[in-house]
Amino acid sequence: MKFLPAKLERKFRRLKKHSRSSLTRKLDVMHESARKKVIEENCDAYKNQKHSEYECRKRPTSSKAPSSIFVSNRNISIEFPGGTRETFLSEGSFHQAVGRVLLVAEFFAMMPVKGVTAKHPGDLSFSWRNVRTCFCLVFIASSLANFGLSLFKVLNNPISFNSVKPIIFRGSVLLVLIVALRLAQQWPTLMMYWHEVEQGLPQYPSQVGKGQMGHTIRMVMLVGMMLSFAEHLLSMISAIHYARYCNSTSDPIKNYFLRTNDEIFYVTSYSTALALWGKFQNVYSTFIWNYMDMFVMIVSIGLAAKFRQLNNDLRNFKGMHMAPSYWSERRIQYRNICVLCDKMDDAISLITMVSFSNNLYFICVQLLRSLNTMPSVAHAVYFYFSLIFLIGRTLAVSLYSASVHDESRLTLRYLRCVPKDSWCPEVKRFSEEVINDEVALSGMKFFHLTRKLVLSVAGTIVTYELVLIQFHEDNDLWDCNQSYYS
Repeated sequence: MKFLPAKLERKFRRLKKHSRSSLTRKLDVMHESARKKVIEENCDAYKNQKHSEYECRKRPTSSKAPSSIFVSNRNISIEFPGGTRETFLSEGSFHQAVGRVLLVAEFFAMMPVKGVTAKHPGDLSFSWRNVRTCFCLVFIASSLANFGLSLFKVLNNPISFNSVKPIIFRGSVLLVLIVALRLAQQWPTLMMYWHEVEQGLPQYPSQVGKGQMGHTIRMVMLVGMMLSFAEHLLSMISAIHYARYCNSTSDPIKNYFLRTNDEIFYVTSYSTALALWGKFQNVYSTFIWNYMDMFVMIVSIGLAAKFRQLNNDLRNFKGMHMAPSYWSERRIQYRNICVLCDKMDDAISLITMVSFSNNLYFICVQLLRSLNTMPSVAHAVYFYFSLIFLIGRTLAVSLYSASVHDESRLTLRYLRCVPKDSWCPEVKRFSEEVINDEVALSGMKFFHLTRKLVLSVAGTIVTYELVLIQFHEDNDLWDCNQSYYS
């Protein structure tokens, strides 16, 4: 009745109110009082939770504390699973979880950032005069020289789909090294922003929840490194059999280096120093080639864990009458995680692009080579282990990356359970942001990493294989005139 004057509108409302029966008015009053009571109880519970989170954050953690606690007057000791009290009372931050992973990467000339194992991300720093950075620059120059030698050999021989494999492998490693060096410059700023976002999120309900993300990251890194080491070991055994088959000299060690580093000795004569340099380059390049997939998985695990942390809090208050301030706070936290996801995507999108394109190419090459006859049992074991590991790693990268999108969409399920009486503009705004935003990692914005991408990649591989099979000819995998890695 907004078309009436103010006084007439008040009188009309008063008349409408008195026109209802006394029983209806009593029921309305009882319903309103019960609704306010439920909201007050939920708000009190929410305030108690926030107070406990604040007290938990205020609690000091001493680095010199013992790894066990002895109860007075009793001979009882409580051993912490991590070995130290500081490890047990971890804050559950991504910086702490990824510290040792980056330390391993620094050993292999990647991510030259100082302070990766420090407790606070404020201790991170990057410097061009650091020993880590100098080692990284030297290895980039070494990889550039190795890439040039491989390119020279490939261009001076007949080019085929199979022969360009060394260029794709070494070119992608060189590109990832350069991108990782640029990412190392941005890493302290990214980790400080990540830390600020984590401080604003709801507190973990238990210490087990805090350590879950770090445990998953360590297990992914451990399993990935062990499988990568096993693959390289099988590759060396297969290469030894290949060098024995193509024995151009009487020295077996010389034969091995001549066959596995043929791009170097294609332009120069054999020397032990160059042979060792080629082997060093190959070992490091193999690790970097596998590490770029694991790095995308680790970042995806961290981002998905932050969305899951927010969703767990929403699940605890699912279906309850909550004040608008609660939804406003959760919406701001959700928006902060989305901004963090965009920042990380801008930083690693090129690595993601190289990772998926590499995996797509090498899966097609390996599937095509599987049609040939295997020359030995050692080569067959290495070949099929490498193929299964490659397909499994590609699937793991796709699923872990898609979990970021899945967790961001899971928030909508809890928003749809908000009671009608508690629906407010903040809940509506929150739900609209979740529906309309595309929160996911991407490959240079060309594609987004969702579960649909797994089927798309599988369909693309099948299509390429059908085309390549039409032009396939059964070749000898141990042709002594070509590279072992081609």
